[in-house]
Amino acid sequence: MPQAFKYVHVDLSGREHWVREYKEGFLGPVDVGVHLHLNVYETYRRDVYDPYNVVVMGKGPFAKGAIFGSHRLVVVFRSPLTRGLHVATLGGAAYRFVKVGLDGVVVEGRAREPTVLLLIGKKSGLHLEFHQISADTLFKVYREYRGARGTRALARYLLEQFADTFKEYKCRLIAVGPAAYRTSMAGIYSPSIDYEKLDIRNEDWAARGGGGSVLARSHNLAAVVYGGEVESQEPGSRFEYVNALVSSTLRAPFVKLVAETTAKYNYDRDLKTGGTFGCNIEIYRDRIPALNWNTLFADKKRREQIYGKLREKYLRPFNEQIISTGIWRTCDEPCPVACKKTLGNKHVDYEPMTAVGPMLGVIDFNEALEILDLVDELGLDAIEVGNVVGWVMEAVEKGLLKPEEVGIKETPVLDPAKWSEEHVRVNKAAALRIVEGLVYGEKPVLRLIAEEGIRGACRKLDEMFKERVLSTGTRFEDLAVYVPFGEHGAITPNFYWSPGFFAPLPVLGKYWTYYALAFSDPGEYARVVMHRALMEYLVENAGWCRFHRGWVEKALPHLYRYLHGFEGDLVDHARKFYKMIVEYQEKASSLPVFFEGLKTTKLLASAACEYGAKEWCDKFQRDLVSSVKEWWHGFKSAFYSSLGA
Repeated sequence: MPQAFKYVHVDLSGREHWVREYKEGFLGPVDVGVHLHLNVYETYRRDVYDPYNVVVMGKGPFAKGAIFGSHRLVVVFRSPLTRGLHVATLGGAAYRFVKVGLDGVVVEGRAREPTVLLLIGKKSGLHLEFHQISADTLFKVYREYRGARGTRALARYLLEQFADTFKEYKCRLIAVGPAAYRTSMAGIYSPSIDYEKLDIRNEDWAARGGGGSVLARSHNLAAVVYGGEVESQEPGSRFEYVNALVSSTLRAPFVKLVAETTAKYNYDRDLKTGGTFGCNIEIYRDRIPALNWNTLFADKKRREQIYGKLREKYLRPFNEQIISTGIWRTCDEPCPVACKKTLGNKHVDYEPMTAVGPMLGVIDFNEALEILDLVDELGLDAIEVGNVVGWVMEAVEKGLLKPEEVGIKETPVLDPAKWSEEHVRVNKAAALRIVEGLVYGEKPVLRLIAEEGIRGACRKLDEMFKERVLSTGTRFEDLAVYVPFGEHGAITPNFYWSPGFFAPLPVLGKYWTYYALAFSDPGEYARVVMHRALMEYLVENAGWCRFHRGWVEKALPHLYRYLHGFEGDLVDHARKFYKMIVEYQEKASSLPVFFEGLKTTKLLASAACEYGAKEWCDKFQRDLVSSVKEWWHGFKSAFYSSLGA
């Protein structure tokens, strides 16, 4: 029989805790989280910031120390952005959680003051403490502490306050920044620790969906510090056993298999670069979205000119400053894939660096890093904030907003026909002020966006500035790129020119989709997306890093069978729980609805023309909106029928 999963439930309202086991039908933390939200707490009945919008955090069943990539900490919560269930993960964060002696923690209730939860697994049992910080003290720390700000300042404060505990139990921490208390688009921050210096080593994020905002605003939980001394005695904790198991079942040497299937994330000899940042720039080239997605509507010549700047000003400094040094890191677990391409303790990756650079017209590596530093210090989801800030900047450029209304001095440029290197300075200055203003500013427009999110803000700004909308002939949502959910939810897409990030899926904003640069008939595309969504679910539910998916997807049935006694069909299992997510989204009124803005509609249509789907390209050019609706509804019907939902 599969193992039982042991979770500690922590009620911050009453400062109580209890341990429960989840035995039957669960294979990982996503399963447990979906079950608790749908069947136990029924969080779809509650406001997203209700104290009983529980946050479920757990490790996968293979996080024993010996299997590469199996130590992601999985977080399941109801998103304040989409209003539905969302899943986010933290690289390597379960490696230290193993020694707590539990599989996860369920956070419920709301503390009176911002709270730090201490979880220590001792040989005598679980040791749990609640440590309160006054809101004034917390925000003083956020403003500056020991030369750091925001999330990093809080991390240094915690390292100092719990120094002996960190050293004795090799603890890791998760925390939120000031944006978590003041916006709906905050992530969850977790650095790995240098235990000799008691300082931040490198950083990771479970950023998408607003999980940090839920921790802060639903629960008043500022941080969790965890570690322990509990040792696993299971076979999966011994490398020799796992090496023999994987090598024999996949008929290839385990370590070699891992190296071959993860080359992109480590170092690609053909591309002469590494990581998602370097490899994606080389692979996707002029199809990388820039200037608030506007480059994807420009002609091929102009796209290639801007891509030339991207190679010169973005990729080359990355290769010179990071790749050439060979000083790369892992996410904290022992793994041969040094995927963290770091500059100091800053992790440089494709998605966040696209968000703060090309998307904002700041195509300069070092200038964009300054924006990313601010985004990370504030604790914002870089992808969401990149889309939001790009939209605000274009709204100023198009005359829907005035510079002074969003706290900037000069008008940014995001029109591909007008943009040049000279605009990097102006755009960077604007971006920094808007990002800071979303969290700390007093401008009514930015406070509205921070609270309502991009979709709700579009609706209210259309009314507030009705005359400008009429005079320009452009609505705010026509410049924004987001996928709407139900009546109020929305999430902005990852930075790939792929219909897989715009299709009506129950969970978007992450990689539970097919995102290759391709376009096909909706029924065919839905089948491909369905397969990828279920496989990605299985990898995440196992607590695995998806960078290892090339070998893990083949190995998972064997690993579950031999290490946990599961003899069933994994795809059927994933389908069952994915259908439960659909059921939850339906009850929460958070299933996707058709696009509301012109730019999002055009992005899906333009992909058909770019990737040679001539029949659909012709349809879209004849009648854009009705033809995109036809494709969208065709996909939706095929996808949910195939799922049986």
